[in-house]
Amino acid sequence: MADQPPEDDRRDPSFAQAAVSAAAAMFGVQSSKNRDKDFKAKSPARFIFMGMVMVMIFVTCVLFAVRCSMQQAGLAGT
Repeated sequence: MADQPPEDDRRDPSFAQAAVSAAAAMFGVQSSKNRDKDFKAKSPARFIFMGMVMVMIFVTCVLFAVRCSMQQAGLAGT
């Protein structure tokens, strides 16, 4: 394919870059330039891993917020 960069230019992103990319995609603010760069990476493993981590963090935050709200309302046991 003519659109793909040479094999040397296709580097895997660092975990920090993958985390930023996953967070931006999760909130829907990922630019098309960055999305295209992410899809040209050699392996999607870091993006998949960071996506799963981001989802676990999000679910934990939602559960924590619900638990605090129920406790404030006097509906949750200790």
